[in-house]
Amino acid sequence: MSTKSPLHLTFLLFDGFSNMVLASAIEPLRAARDLSGRRLFSWTLSSLSGAPVATSSGMVIAVDQPLERVGATDALILVSGYGMRDHLPLGAAAAIRRKARGLPLIGGFDTGAWLLAQIGLLAGRRAVIHWMEREALAESFPEVTLVPAPHVTDGNILTCGGAQSVLSWSLELIGAQAGEALRYDVANMFGRNAPGAPPEAGSRPAERMSDHALPAPLRRAIVAMRESTEQPLPLPRIAERSALSPRSLDRLFHAHLGMSAGSYYRQIRLSHARALARETGLTLYEIASRTGFSSPSTLARAYRRAFGETMRQSPPDG
Repeated sequence: MSTKSPLHLTFLLFDGFSNMVLASAIEPLRAARDLSGRRLFSWTLSSLSGAPVATSSGMVIAVDQPLERVGATDALILVSGYGMRDHLPLGAAAAIRRKARGLPLIGGFDTGAWLLAQIGLLAGRRAVIHWMEREALAESFPEVTLVPAPHVTDGNILTCGGAQSVLSWSLELIGAQAGEALRYDVANMFGRNAPGAPPEAGSRPAERMSDHALPAPLRRAIVAMRESTEQPLPLPRIAERSALSPRSLDRLFHAHLGMSAGSYYRQIRLSHARALARETGLTLYEIASRTGFSSPSTLARAYRRAFGETMRQSPPDG
């Protein structure tokens, strides 16, 4: 198990922000932690004053702390929606600039790019914003170069459009931090675009969010693995169901998911075992039986090697 410190993100929320935008950022990171068993990411919710923040749907979200009390963090991301023109009272811009100074990543989600422009952090930079505010941003801040992309990072400044763009960024972050296999597994937890649905303006279809981004033989292999967790098939049989040789199957797994077919198969079974251990009252023997391990002790050893914890330990903190 890696001892690397988790990447910590601070989300600075403003009244009128979208629940979906925030969830599109955080839920994939949470899923990556749960599936991997590693504290890859952590996060803090903040507001300028520390007061709860009202979302665009009227829900009120409590935050962890005011901006002035935010400590060490790897990223400060401004999350705003409606009303962004009035979000920076006297002194707020200077406070945000102080907190952002020297950070590896400063971001703006949805209409957050407007706030970054007001603060002076987007001058001479490329950026994106929610499509409804593109023309207004271009007119009000001509020093900002708007680009047709779901999200863009220019230096240490990140900007994203709507929720779909934020989800795309979050998945790419997972891939960069933890590898393509985990990115793929997390993406498939969050569904896919409906057939024929138009992509967000200025972006490519979210093909990487779906197993349709993988070659058909590889998709068939993964389906076969998922369908046989209780009674694992020999890898030559998986290859046969995929219309491939075992060597070709292994090459596909390495090329697209960054690991061998056998390692991915075991990862599927261990992730299933982890979910059963946390969400059911099944015994270790029963879980081993349901995930295709020859004995409880074999499962326990594999589980500890993969996740660095015993099967009955609680999930990692937020």
